[in-house]
Amino acid sequence: MNTKPWATAAAIVAACTVVVHLADAAPKQKPLKAKAAEMTSQPPDPPPPPPPAATKDPEPLPPPPPPPPPERAPPAEPKVEAGAGAGSGSLANPSAPPGNPLDTEHLDIHPYLLVSGGAKYDIVKHRPEEDKQNRISTFALSRIGIKARWGEYISAESELMASGGVSLHGTSAYEGQAALQVRQQVLRAGGKIWRLEVGRVLDEASVDYFSAHVGETFLQDTATRDPLLFDGYNLGNGIRGTVQLFEGFRVGLTFNAGNPVSTTSSLMIGGTYPPFERFYTQPYQAVAQGANNFPDDSFHIMVVTPAVLIDSGIFDARVAVQAFDVDTDMNKSSNDHIRGYNARGTMRLKLFDSMLVPFASAAYTRNDTLITNDLAHRSKDRYQAVNVGGGIDFDWARRFKCAYDCADGIGIQYQQVQFQIGDGIVTTNRYLNVGSTYWLTSHVSLGARIALWQTEPEYSAATGERSAILALRFVMP
Repeated sequence: MNTKPWATAAAIVAACTVVVHLADAAPKQKPLKAKAAEMTSQPPDPPPPPPPAATKDPEPLPPPPPPPPPERAPPAEPKVEAGAGAGSGSLANPSAPPGNPLDTEHLDIHPYLLVSGGAKYDIVKHRPEEDKQNRISTFALSRIGIKARWGEYISAESELMASGGVSLHGTSAYEGQAALQVRQQVLRAGGKIWRLEVGRVLDEASVDYFSAHVGETFLQDTATRDPLLFDGYNLGNGIRGTVQLFEGFRVGLTFNAGNPVSTTSSLMIGGTYPPFERFYTQPYQAVAQGANNFPDDSFHIMVVTPAVLIDSGIFDARVAVQAFDVDTDMNKSSNDHIRGYNARGTMRLKLFDSMLVPFASAAYTRNDTLITNDLAHRSKDRYQAVNVGGGIDFDWARRFKCAYDCADGIGIQYQQVQFQIGDGIVTTNRYLNVGSTYWLTSHVSLGARIALWQTEPEYSAATGERSAILALRFVMP
């Protein structure tokens, strides 16, 4: 007989009995009606603390009102990590390593941009046996740079130029503008009366005063560039210092050393260097022939330039002597050097509140030459050059307030260069420019110019070019 049903029934009865005894032992609660009566007849006792776990979730409280919106902060300056290859942004927004914040309160960075474009028509003056044609060219040039100042004494400048090519006839457009020139790359330290510059510096005392109305091509055409170079214009790797002795009177000293291609002052040095007309061409032509596009490293030049600079309300002047030494073969010490000097000066007057500005320049260059069939030895003949020139500006209106001279007006300038080796033939170069400027806004000008340059050796036919130039120029200093 199977007893499992009876055992199961007995277990159920025992469990029920235990439950009944537990219920009888629990404290008795008053009925709900009695509890309500007690609440109306006497003050209620303070409620007991809530149990740790409620059997039923309480209804949520209404959400609090939202807080007032905070004041909107100005947008933060973007940060560019140093060395991230972000171009000019890496300089304009420098970022210091964590824990070393950069003190930007003393750092001031200022970009500048000059762009010029227009048209140029050339009428060629050639030799009788030649048959050169006239041409019209559209040109484009630009200069872009950054000036930075740190504190009161330190500043720097870096500038590049997109060239317009030979006679502004254009450069390569394949994969962009090919003729990119490195201009000033300068680190400056200076106080109230002194200044020291290192890098690729421009010697202020080497620049002739010229008409403000012939610069629409940034002095990159033949009629405006060559007169400056013959007079000793010096932009190159060097060290330059000036000290102000009293108000408006400074003295300066510039030192350049390196390859002749590293300074433009080497272009004023005359004398043949076969097969070239001047020695400068030999190191320069190696730039296009060498795989690394560097000049011929066997050449070396040193230039020392003491100068006096005068600035006043109506009169400005620059006087300098450029003494130079050229070694045409650094691979041996027995060869003779080319030594010489260039004594130069330039001045201008500012009359009737700078409405009438006459200016003039002069220079005399003398240096050694080498024997044409023995370039290791010096010749008895000397190279000599005489440069004279001048002009006048008439500025009839200044309608805008600019950080530079943005005057409407007209200007004319003329310069003549005569040079000779020993008792040889005399070659005369002439440069004439007549230009006018009208400022459309404080940053945009329209310029027009007639230019002429001519080279005439004795007993030979003259060659040269006459040009008409029309240009639109943008200036952001």
